[in-house]
Amino acid sequence: MGWQMDKDKTVLAMNLVTMMIVEDIAEETGRSTEEVLLDFMQSEMAEKLYDDSLKLWWDGPDAFRERYKKEFDAIFCEKTK
Repeated sequence: MGWQMDKDKTVLAMNLVTMMIVEDIAEETGRSTEEVLLDFMQSEMAEKLYDDSLKLWWDGPDAFRERYKKEFDAIFCEKTK
């Protein structure tokens, strides 16, 4: 069996990736972090990030954001227009 990380540490890592993504988007769009966080947590992207079986958080916020750039643009950039 492969290496396994404690569930609490896994959730903490997911939360850190989320906050890094949220802060970047808020800065880029001029929206509040609270508003961006609410939108993000209701998105399919958040579901994917918090699905530990996918291990998307392992790659960090930049890789995750790049992978889902179209969805990010649709959700976050359109709201600033």
